[in-house]
Amino acid sequence: MNPLFTVFSIAISISVLVFLTVRVKLHPFFSLTAAAFTFGILTGQSIPDIIAAFSSGLGSTIAGIGVVIAIGTVMGALLEKSGAAETMAKTILKITGPKHAALGLAITGYFVSIPVFCDSAFVILSPLAKRLSRDTKVSMTTMAVSLAMGLHATHMLVPPTPGPLAVAGILNADLGLVILLGMVVSIPVTLVGYYLGTRFGSKYYYLPSDTEEIVNDKKLPGAFQAFLPILLPILLMFLNTISSLESAPFGKNNFITGFFAATGQPVSALLIGLIFAFITYRSIYPEDNLVWTFDGAFGEALKTAGQIVLIVGAGGAFASVLRTSNLEEMVTMYFSGMTIGILIPFIIGAIFRTAIGSGTVGMITAASMLLPLLDVLGFTTPMGRVIAMLACAAGGFMVFHGNDDFFWVITTTSEMEPEVAYRTLPIISIAQSLTAIVLVFILQAIFL
Repeated sequence: MNPLFTVFSIAISISVLVFLTVRVKLHPFFSLTAAAFTFGILTGQSIPDIIAAFSSGLGSTIAGIGVVIAIGTVMGALLEKSGAAETMAKTILKITGPKHAALGLAITGYFVSIPVFCDSAFVILSPLAKRLSRDTKVSMTTMAVSLAMGLHATHMLVPPTPGPLAVAGILNADLGLVILLGMVVSIPVTLVGYYLGTRFGSKYYYLPSDTEEIVNDKKLPGAFQAFLPILLPILLMFLNTISSLESAPFGKNNFITGFFAATGQPVSALLIGLIFAFITYRSIYPEDNLVWTFDGAFGEALKTAGQIVLIVGAGGAFASVLRTSNLEEMVTMYFSGMTIGILIPFIIGAIFRTAIGSGTVGMITAASMLLPLLDVLGFTTPMGRVIAMLACAAGGFMVFHGNDDFFWVITTTSEMEPEVAYRTLPIISIAQSLTAIVLVFILQAIFL
């Protein structure tokens, strides 16, 4: 097949995806499905072959990541409803103190958004941010941006948040390494958001007109209970990764490595985290006997998880259809020996985040198009797959603007004027994106 026609087919299928998601507002699962079938038909594949490739990609992707997404989503819901997010915020703010309250909010966002959706987390923590702004006379712009961009950083880079978790699954990247390096990259990305928040805070100074009363005697879990369901699974997956190395510090084929192999698998590690999150929830609401039912927190979270799993599966199916074309041979021919490989997923993620408004869809689309090219671009090693995943996420940061619901969550709950939001949040998201891709380049230079 003519390489130019393959490029044309990709462009048309992406245009279909953007049009259906942006203009028609079609659910991403069906939009990705339509894009996959468009590409298959344009490249001359028969309908049965397209369906076979699509079904294979859908099934293998969901099989690899579906259970993890479900468990992670339920765990996040329990931590949100138990008040663990508030406990984490208050614990961190005690350490930073009122003088560095904005930094404390950024650090809070960094931790809270690992298990909890950033939209929900911002709504939960915004009363605290307002009160701190009123008490310290620090601009609410600084407080809101610091919190939002701390949430944004780990939401895009660290599983079990659905976006990075999905991309890690599509690219078959080691989840322990993804979490470790994602948390490392998220630190400077968070600090960039905090720094620019302080700069814009003085330029667009305002204090919230009213503050919701914070009930100090509200029953909340302790700091240990709040942080344990997040940190324990991360530690177990990290130890499993370390113990599986050739030069493992714990030796080979002994009880320790067997224990970490059993508990450090993503499913088992998150199940352990879920158990502790449930214990935390029950310590606050011992009378809630519906929490695990269809209509309780478990059921509500799984409704969300089901949609995420289908979107992720459709992304993997799109990749499977792309793989049936001559795309790999074309990239080999034209890009062999070039060092721009890491920019391909970055650019794709940036385009889709900007056009569609969903960092998750942007990352999944980038990973779907990158998967058939891993060999060509040199990302086949375990570390290479992790770096490829981080590149997809880095692109998914930009540009954060009014087509993203999180944008409006920030403006409405923090009383920020939309004009101010448009002058700050998109610029900061670009800075976070560029910071992330620079760090990915550094990781590539070190490890690949």
